[in-house]
This record gives sequence, structure tokens and C-alpha cells, in this order.
Amino acid sequence: MTKLKWCVIGVDPRMEKLASLLTASNVNVLYLQTKAWSYQVERDLATYQPDVLVLPIQPLEVVTDFIGLEYFQTIKKCFVGRLSPEWTRFFEASEIAIEPYLENEQFIWLNAKLTAEGFIAAYYKEEQETVAGKQFMISGFGRVAKLLAAQLKRMDAHPRIVVRSSVQLAEAQAMGYEACRLESGIHCNKSIFINTIPAKWLTEDYRTLLTTCQRFYDIASSPGCLVVEDELPDIYRLYTSLPGQFIKEDAAKLLFSCITDSIKHLEGGTVC
Repeated sequence: MTKLKWCVIGVDPRMEKLASLLTASNVNVLYLQTKAWSYQVERDLATYQPDVLVLPIQPLEVVTDFIGLEYFQTIKKCFVGRLSPEWTRFFEASEIAIEPYLENEQFIWLNAKLTAEGFIAAYYKEEQETVAGKQFMISGFGRVAKLLAAQLKRMDAHPRIVVRSSVQLAEAQAMGYEACRLESGIHCNKSIFINTIPAKWLTEDYRTLLTTCQRFYDIASSPGCLVVEDELPDIYRLYTSLPGQFIKEDAAKLLFSCITDSIKHLEGGTVC
């Protein structure tokens, strides 16, 4: 049986590790370490002609005149992370079958768990202090926030939840957390602030958070929540890819498991 040829693109450490895991599984892999869709990428794809393409979590910047459909003619399965408007238009117009691994529920929850654990690593690196006994304020109450709050509580920290949604407010309170609304003028009272809301919401109306927190960690999706333009090197920390930065081995193994399970039905798609 002919084995599928894979191409993995991206600079996130987990993508490089993913390519290594595929190679170790006796799979033919081309790894392209780049942030951009370039003419060189097109030449490499035209030469290699992969069957499976894995695009990175953050969308590739397109630096060619346009994305050429001819470079996808051999692709039987295309895994994608987040898509820019340009990539969305391309896939919609081309009718190429894509699989967004960020919409895989098992991947989402397990990746959120790694993100929560990755924050602890980032905290130790930045603060060089114990978590126990410290005050934390977490914005949002989605998967990452839920798992992170539970992790901090288990470590004897004191997480407080601030949200914009009435549903999330009720949910956080029902789960035993101190919770309130995320409103303009809110104070952090020298807590460690952690943003998990994947939107640019931190405008001048919320500047008090930056001036009253001990440190502001932005761990939501790139490009983060910051709208105010001041440079805040001593307060603001942007960590938008925590699993890839601190736990790349497990992050890559999770992605490997997700995508290899998904191609088993293809001829030659079984990965040992």
C-alpha cells in the first residue's frame, strides 16, 4: 500500500515536533518552517505534491499575488487552524475539503488543559513566586478559563472570574467562584490578571485594569485583547501560544493524535 505524503507548515514549535512525530512513524513528510505563503512554498509543494497538508494554528500571511489552486490539486485532506479572511475566501471559492482541527471538541478541551498548564509555566518564569495564596482575576469563563480556575484553586490560589455574559456569570457563581461583570472602570486590586477572551476588548475604558494589577497576562488567541496603544513592558505579557511555547511535546502529540485519527479512512492513511 502506498503511504500518504504529508506536508506540515508553520513556525510554532509544535508544528516542527509534529513533523518529527510523523517521520518517526515512517511517514513521508515535508516540513516548511515559515509564517508565509510564498512563491518558495508554492515551488516546494509543486515539487513534492503532498496528499495531506497541515496548516498552522495562526493563518499564513499570503505574500504571493494570490493563492494558487493548482498547488492543492493533489491534496486529499487539508487540516487548518485559524483562517484569515483571505484564506476563508480561497477555501470557499475552491470548494477544497478542509478540516479545522480547532473545531475538534476533543482537541479543543485537551488543548485548553495544556494552555492552563502552560500559564503556570509562564507565571513561574515571569514572577518566580509560588502560586499558592496569590490573588488571580480571570476574564471570560470558556474552556481555558474553567480549567485554569480549577487548576489555580487546586494549587491554593484565589481565582476570581470577571465576565461580560450573564450566562457565564451565573455559571461561575454556581461553580463556587467569586464572580462579577467585566465593566469599564473595574479595578484589579493588585491581583494577577489573566485574559482568556479572544477579542480586542481592552480599550481606554478598561485602563484601570492595567494600572491596578500586579501583572497582566494575555493568553487568548493572537493578536490578544489590547487596544490601548501605550507600551506597557512592565505590566503586559502576551502569551498567545502557551502549549507550543512551554509544552511543545504534549501539544504536538495532541495534534498528531487528532489529525492521524482523522485520515485513517483514506487509502494509505494509517499511521503506526
